[in-house]
Amino acid sequence: MAVGITNRRWFILLATAATTMFLVMVIYKPKYYEPIIIENNKIVPMYENVINFSEPRMSKKPLQNWRGLTKNQTHRLSVLGRILFLQEDPPQPAKPDHKYQILVWKYGKTIENRHLKRFGKEEFDPFEDCSVRNCEITYEDAALTTADLVIFHLHRMKKEDLPKKRGPKEQIWAFLTDESPNHTFLNKNNLTNYNGLFNWSMTYRMDSDIPVPYGRTILRQTPLDDTFTINKRKDVLVAILGSNCGGKNKRWDYVKELQKHIAVDVYGGCGTLKCPGHFKTDCPAIDSYLFYLAFENSNCDEYVTEKLWWNAFEKNSIPIVMGATKESYAKLLPPKSYLNIDDYAQPKDLATHIHYLNMTGHYREFFEWKRDFEVLNEHGYFQSKSYHYCRVCEALNYNTKNTKIYQDLSGFWSVSRDCHPAWNA
Repeated sequence: MAVGITNRRWFILLATAATTMFLVMVIYKPKYYEPIIIENNKIVPMYENVINFSEPRMSKKPLQNWRGLTKNQTHRLSVLGRILFLQEDPPQPAKPDHKYQILVWKYGKTIENRHLKRFGKEEFDPFEDCSVRNCEITYEDAALTTADLVIFHLHRMKKEDLPKKRGPKEQIWAFLTDESPNHTFLNKNNLTNYNGLFNWSMTYRMDSDIPVPYGRTILRQTPLDDTFTINKRKDVLVAILGSNCGGKNKRWDYVKELQKHIAVDVYGGCGTLKCPGHFKTDCPAIDSYLFYLAFENSNCDEYVTEKLWWNAFEKNSIPIVMGATKESYAKLLPPKSYLNIDDYAQPKDLATHIHYLNMTGHYREFFEWKRDFEVLNEHGYFQSKSYHYCRVCEALNYNTKNTKIYQDLSGFWSVSRDCHPAWNA
């Protein structure tokens, strides 16, 4: 009798252990299956892993004010900034029946390829999916006498491009730049030439009068209750796409050092692997990598471009970031959605962690954010939508029209304050 009970206990213990091992393998290990990609006539091994968002959240951290903005940072946001980044409801437009005229000074035709045509032949509605539509765009210089707002594309501006005189007293002048302070001007120019001219700023930064970020993270109104499938290759884990092989932050030096410790596939003009198009068309080849090196050309506050929003998040890859400060990434990106090179003493330490995440299956934790957050691409590259003109129209409808002039542009836009030292080996 005692022998029977003992055997039964051993059977229960063994069955429990086997069940536990099975559950651990199911939850944490990727399910490998036969390859589904053929590259250069070679079969590329892939794995599939399913995350079930109907299960309880791994993190119990509250999501309210997840950006962690201080009172001062919140105070510096325009009304439009609060709508875009705090998800506040828009106010009732002051003049909903007024047709606002937006003049793009001198370079409207130059930038319409991105903002109206998405690098194709068809011209799209610039106010598609916009919360307001009571605006029109013109490139005609004569509209300087009637326009409600004039956009000056600072990156392309020459000193002689400025109008000889301003339009109506209530007319708003806004400077636009999508580049970092390190690359403010394409031509030889100086920021001091524009002191005392502009009323509004139009940049990727949250505290701009008209924020035009390359992408945004928003909190879902209702958590996702579905499954998410990860389909990634298992032979090479990391990729980067680049045609500008420079950069003051030594990003390509970092890539070379990282390649000593882990395989990194390099696409574009800076590598041996090719993809068609440059900003114009998508590069499907990078879809299958688990990690993507979202390395910017400048280490400046909040400078986070399509390299991250599209080449990583849109591809359901885990971004490895270089460029903005840790504080910038924390307030712009979903929590625990990326790796930051600043968290590792050397590239070899990053490589070790990548291998660890892949081998243990802990990379799954870097997709948990999809339950509560959504990422939006708003830059106009790779045939995505550009929201630049929509944001101008929204700012005209929502922002406070108080009289303001940037007397000293360096107080808002400065290399010495906003940009930071490069990585050093």
